[in-house]
Amino acid sequence: MLKKFLYGLTLIATMASCSDDYTDWASPQTNPEEGAKTVEMTVAPVGDIDLATDADSVQLFVPSVVVSDEAVSSYTVKVFRSVDKYVDNQSTFFVLNADAQGKVAADDLQEAVVSLFGARPEKRDIALEVVCLTSVNGQSIKNVANTTVKVTPAAPLIEKAYYLTGSINGWNNSDTSYKLTNDGSDPYSNPIFTLRIPAPEDGSNVEFKMTPESGLGGDWSGCLAGGETEGTFVYNNAGGNLVVEAVAGAKYYDLTFNMLDLTWSYSAISFEPFVYFIGATDGWANAEQKLALMNDEGLYTGFIYCADPNGWGNEFKFQRVAGSWDNEINYNTFASVTGFELGGGSNIKAPAEGLYYVTLDLTNNTLSGVKINNMNLVGDFNGWNAGDDAQQMTWDAANYCYVITNAVVTSNGWKFTTNNSWDINLGGDINNLVANGDNISTVGKTIKLYPTRKTSEKIYCTIE
Repeated sequence: MLKKFLYGLTLIATMASCSDDYTDWASPQTNPEEGAKTVEMTVAPVGDIDLATDADSVQLFVPSVVVSDEAVSSYTVKVFRSVDKYVDNQSTFFVLNADAQGKVAADDLQEAVVSLFGARPEKRDIALEVVCLTSVNGQSIKNVANTTVKVTPAAPLIEKAYYLTGSINGWNNSDTSYKLTNDGSDPYSNPIFTLRIPAPEDGSNVEFKMTPESGLGGDWSGCLAGGETEGTFVYNNAGGNLVVEAVAGAKYYDLTFNMLDLTWSYSAISFEPFVYFIGATDGWANAEQKLALMNDEGLYTGFIYCADPNGWGNEFKFQRVAGSWDNEINYNTFASVTGFELGGGSNIKAPAEGLYYVTLDLTNNTLSGVKINNMNLVGDFNGWNAGDDAQQMTWDAANYCYVITNAVVTSNGWKFTTNNSWDINLGGDINNLVANGDNISTVGKTIKLYPTRKTSEKIYCTIE
């Protein structure tokens, strides 16, 4: 739990007590030989709570039990997502144990609030239901009291983007060349932010800090800086420089930051970021379609459109540098090829014209291709049925894109699926779609998907 961040907790209504037969927990054990005992319970609100300290527990309420005989009381608390309790969903609650003073474990309360609302550090109105079981001379008596409470989970304020400021850009706090982002989704749902940077040609280390978007232009106060232990960072510029130590032969470094765990790491990349498709489709003249590097082990994926407008055979190769035949990637490069055939010479041949999803592994020297027979829109609007062709897109060969003009997607979420299956699907930021990405919430009637990276380094779509 991030106890170093503050969240306030304030009771805003005094609990009313009652004795009833509310039995959603196990029914209390009773002794029929004893006369009925009367127990009265009241609870009082507490003041604000500062969780910036390392307290193990927090006071949710102050209980008081009045009983004529000697008695022992125990408390449980239901924490609800909605102040209307059962109205939204009867299963939407957490059960916490409270001690005789009305305190609960701070970590348990944090887990409950984050599970119900997410980790965003915003104040939430929630409902509490306090159940008191009092044992009097072997007889168990139940009292229930209700209230609302305001809780803000302990979490840092995460901005949508951060920018590297360091030795590779002259410590220019206004430079936006190196942008650290997640996949465009809520950073409290996906706190993993990534960035690829070039390795210095002189083989030196990279020292840097990460400037939040709000601090560009000179404000260093919100920077991510080095933590006290290796692999950690701190907010608000409270530490020294972050350092990438040089790795021999590296061309790039991939940085990964977990904004909630306050951890970061880097890996060296010895492969170029793209390999380029060249072949009969473009008259063997243009290497514009490309596959992107997925990891530091030489795995590339992407979509390529294969065609044969000149009757030269539906064949192609890959180039490591666009336009250069030095160290080309051809059929003979691979120990294993599936989905494609050997063409003339060392060319790779597609069995039919169309769009293919390609996986190319330059470490294990394998190549595979899956022909894309259809591309569909799938989402909440059709029950996430990947086999529903009612929203099938049409391939526009002239513009290298899939098009649909009667989309019925909704903001409740949707994605792109292929071949009536979830095996290959796209989601996330519409300007940077990725395989198995998050649901898309942007809506419109005309949607165009550009999968081949022909005019962009990203797979993207437009929505109107």
